[in-house]
Amino acid sequence: MRESIGSVFLYNIIIIFVIIVFGLLSATISYYKAFKVNERLLYSLDKFEGYNQFSKEEMENFLTSIGYTYNPDGQRECPEEKDGGILIRAKSTNYLYCVYYHEDDRGSQEQDELNGDEEPVYYNYALTSYIYVDLPIVGAFKLPVYTKGERIYNFSDSQEQGARV
Repeated sequence: MRESIGSVFLYNIIIIFVIIVFGLLSATISYYKAFKVNERLLYSLDKFEGYNQFSKEEMENFLTSIGYTYNPDGQRECPEEKDGGILIRAKSTNYLYCVYYHEDDRGSQEQDELNGDEEPVYYNYALTSYIYVDLPIVGAFKLPVYTKGERIYNFSDSQEQGARV
């Protein structure tokens, strides 16, 4: 009888251990997916040299293809400023992600010698995407993942802050 009581306790420890390991594994995979989304969206911003209709269309197509959580309500929870960046995401997007424009902090107001203006020579973008978790007992919640991109050279004045949409 003593042996059977000891094995029940051991089974409980094993079950708790398995639950913790699978919980950490699923959290790691979810974070990886959100970081991958950010990297791909930043690639679209770099490819089209800013947040414009082309980069927005490519971003929306990518989010649709990977099954990113759809935002039919148009719910917006993006702060107007983050890490010194200005929110520029279009209001008509179908997914909840935030795009921030940053003037480059390494000499952002250098005077351009060619045309003499005070436009930033470099700029970059930052993104916040979300990990959506829906647990049966706890309910649904989301965790933000913030990523800042590489510097982009400001080639012309017509790109006013990356040709905002």
